[in-house]
Amino acid sequence: MKFRNDISFLRAISVIAVLLYHFKFFFFKGGFVGVDIFFVISGYLMTRIILSGFKNDNFNLLDFYKKRVVRIFPALLVMITFFAVVIYFLLPTMFSTYLKSYFSSSLFFSNIYYYLNNGYFDQQSQFNFLLHTWSLSVEWQFYMIYPLILLLFRHTYQSRKKVFIVYFCALIGISFASMLIHSAYDKSYSFFIFYTRAWEMMIGGVAFLFEDKVKAITFNTKLLVVSICIVILGVFIVTTNEHSITWPSTLTIIPVVSTMVILLLNIDLKIFNNKVINFLGNISYSLYLWHWPFYVLSIFFNVNERFRYRILFIALSFVFAIVSYYFVEKRNYNKKYKLVLVSTVILFASSLIITKVKPHYIFDNYKANMAFAATDYKYSPQAYKQYDLKNKHFSYNLSLKNYDLNKIKVLPQKKNIVLLGDSHAGMFSQTFHNIFPQDKYNLIQVTADATYPMINSKTRYQGPKDFFNYFFQDFFPKNYSKIDMVVINSNYADYTKDEISESVEFTENYFKKYNTKVLYIGQTSTFYLDFPTSYYLKNHFNIDHKNNRSIKEKDDKTNDLLISKLGDKYINILHLKIKEVSNHGEPYIYDTGHLSYYGTEQYRSFLANKLK
Repeated sequence: MKFRNDISFLRAISVIAVLLYHFKFFFFKGGFVGVDIFFVISGYLMTRIILSGFKNDNFNLLDFYKKRVVRIFPALLVMITFFAVVIYFLLPTMFSTYLKSYFSSSLFFSNIYYYLNNGYFDQQSQFNFLLHTWSLSVEWQFYMIYPLILLLFRHTYQSRKKVFIVYFCALIGISFASMLIHSAYDKSYSFFIFYTRAWEMMIGGVAFLFEDKVKAITFNTKLLVVSICIVILGVFIVTTNEHSITWPSTLTIIPVVSTMVILLLNIDLKIFNNKVINFLGNISYSLYLWHWPFYVLSIFFNVNERFRYRILFIALSFVFAIVSYYFVEKRNYNKKYKLVLVSTVILFASSLIITKVKPHYIFDNYKANMAFAATDYKYSPQAYKQYDLKNKHFSYNLSLKNYDLNKIKVLPQKKNIVLLGDSHAGMFSQTFHNIFPQDKYNLIQVTADATYPMINSKTRYQGPKDFFNYFFQDFFPKNYSKIDMVVINSNYADYTKDEISESVEFTENYFKKYNTKVLYIGQTSTFYLDFPTSYYLKNHFNIDHKNNRSIKEKDDKTNDLLISKLGDKYINILHLKIKEVSNHGEPYIYDTGHLSYYGTEQYRSFLANKLK
């Protein structure tokens, strides 16, 4: 195919839009649209390759796959392996988490992995070094499946092209409809999953199917239409706001079709035929690969919002992209595709195996415990015991009908203590068992994920909401006379001042009605990054993320508000002097705010004095 300057131009504006969006430049708040432009370009090129092969009767599926492998794999593998080394030495607490992204990216299913674990626009996603590989995974899955689908219609394309076009457009419609359907109830699914994004790439194919039909259009008409389409893309890149729209959505049609029209009309403007534009188009794949991990690194080192450092990290992205383009991308791997595939499998297997190995095999004991806490503690047997996850704590994904309500019961021959609240109450379960021995006390644990304990609590999760409704409307009214004390805890700082007032007022009035003694365990510290990583950065690089200061201020204000409202009922633990990390590297908080068992035990004697 003759070199197309318009494609180079589209690649250039796409990658610059994505880069400046990720580096938080104000006038590029819709820069994520660049990914949609990339999708359309890929769809156009793949359709052209496949259908031209059909037309000439020389399409070979294995050759198609081989060319995609040698084009895409090498640069990706070099980038993800480079940052694996960087993170091992600079951010060991993040190493295992990184490797989970590594193995899902290396075999191009990271979009599925991220869908199952987090959303693209979620706050925590900005800490994922390989989040951007989701789009590569979507494209790769498209490359794998698309030619197989088109092969089903090969004879139709060769003999009845108009019928083929009808089928082709029907497939676009099915994919688009699936995107709309999933967007209504699961936006992350429609964002990450291949078939809900396939319509964007297939619309690129429309440009190839109809390019013979537009040859008669005058140059001036084409120029006007292409100019309008470029302006539309610019408007979307500058004005689209991720926080006020769903993406992809019906609105996504506009930049997608605009890109398709530019490809369809295929005019060579002076602005397209520019050395800088062509250069950016050439390095666009490598630049896309390298820029995001550098941005994430700048977040961890607390320089992402300083202009000079943003420029520095953008410069680094360009340097590594240029090196990648000339020394990795441009090399001829046509005869080495087997080596590329074997290397991919080896790297995938190695990264997967390392994630299953205890950190103590790859770090010293102190770093290993810190890394384990940051990555694996919440899935460990210790965490299950700490929260009593298998027996008592009500997880967000449970429904009330699948929960054995006999697990919460009073024992008349013992003193009955209720531990009530969200996961921040649940984290004290094991320590409460240590405070209240089973021979004298019956600990009734009524804790659920991300939900304040009240009737019809405002929460994303129906199961925990139903669980608390059962407790307040059924269980407690029937058993209150046998209950000696209720202890409440929650991550109060997650709520607004008005929400805290409303929630506390409910629990105060409710238990006052039954003349039941109630105490509240106080707010604990929270952090911007997970605590093990925050602690490591502060102790090794003297970096205390600026967002930690604003979070600390909010924790203090929340704490003061609760003291003023609850007085002696409130057990203030926020500023107790404790040892944040043991001599062996066990941190008192394993994520951004949940205490580990080592952490809850630090407060045991203080709580025991207050509670008994």
